[in-house]
Amino acid sequence: MLAPGIRRDSLPWRPLFPFLLAGLTCAVAVAAWALSSSAPVSTDGVAAPAIPASEIRSVAYLEPETETRLDRLLVRSATPGSEPRQLAAFPYTFTGLHARAAAAPTGDRIAVLSVDGTRGAGAALSLVDLDGRVRTVDGSFEYLSAFAWRADGSKLAVVASGEPGVLEVIEIDPVTLQTTEAAQFTASFQVVPLGYSLDGSRLFIVVVDQAGSNLWMVRGGSLQRVAELSPGRTRDWALSPDGSRVAFIDVLSASSRTYVGKTLTIATGAVTTLQSGRNQVGATWQPGNPIPVFGGPGGTLQLEDPSTEAAWVVPHAYAPVGDYLVVSTYSAGASADSRPSASLWLASPAARELLTDDPAASFAGWVRGN
Repeated sequence: MLAPGIRRDSLPWRPLFPFLLAGLTCAVAVAAWALSSSAPVSTDGVAAPAIPASEIRSVAYLEPETETRLDRLLVRSATPGSEPRQLAAFPYTFTGLHARAAAAPTGDRIAVLSVDGTRGAGAALSLVDLDGRVRTVDGSFEYLSAFAWRADGSKLAVVASGEPGVLEVIEIDPVTLQTTEAAQFTASFQVVPLGYSLDGSRLFIVVVDQAGSNLWMVRGGSLQRVAELSPGRTRDWALSPDGSRVAFIDVLSASSRTYVGKTLTIATGAVTTLQSGRNQVGATWQPGNPIPVFGGPGGTLQLEDPSTEAAWVVPHAYAPVGDYLVVSTYSAGASADSRPSASLWLASPAARELLTDDPAASFAGWVRGN
């Protein structure tokens, strides 16, 4: 079992997941849920040209270097034992405000938000190509903004602060770096660009405010409320690859089970719950699977080690082929807001390899390479 403090070079590849459900009750619940919520949902237009999944086989991640106070953007192949190479580095001024990043679905560039203390409370947005070229987008952006890439990589949506009390969703053309305001929201606790529809014509946004958690949509310059996720707070949202569903964690603070994994079907507004007796944290989608994958003590992913009570995992994202998954592991007793005990693992159904044991490191996405 993973224990905090064990160094990277002393950890061999070990089994991580059976990728099976914890018991028969959970399996029956998931089967029933799949039958009720996985029917095909129509989408508008035509899907963006697909990038061959076999070309996107490398992991990008950010790892702090404390001596130089730099967040290093690293890329390494999923091939076992591969060494990482550095694409770029971003200075950080304040401990805890490390760079955050997300790779385009096309796997050819990475968007990075970083805070170096020169922009007041705002963050700089940079686009990094796989050859190491770094370009900075004009503007001051929200450090904690989510990233939403269009499937063909032609647009990126992030959040910036407008007038006092206003949060703006900004779309960026990654080639020209031109910015356009897509929507703005007032008196919101969180505004989260979630992702685009399969054909790229609709941008989905989660807004958490006094009315609860709601899904909004921008289409053709028009803003429209689509559905309610919850009357309260939610977190860990993930749009399905076909843009038809949203997996998320409903935060039920009045319940003994505080964090509950749910799915919204966008076309109908129906919300379904994955039954579990324990908290769930983190959500993602495995390519080709209509059922989302949740992490946490009650998640559908569990460590295969003898004592499953000793640690739990949070999934980040599957490789486009669906054979590898990047996760973080948490020690027993950790809360949903705790730092991981070992930050990033590259895992398959048979084995795991530690990418970095720095708790401040973060996953940046899957990019092209072998």
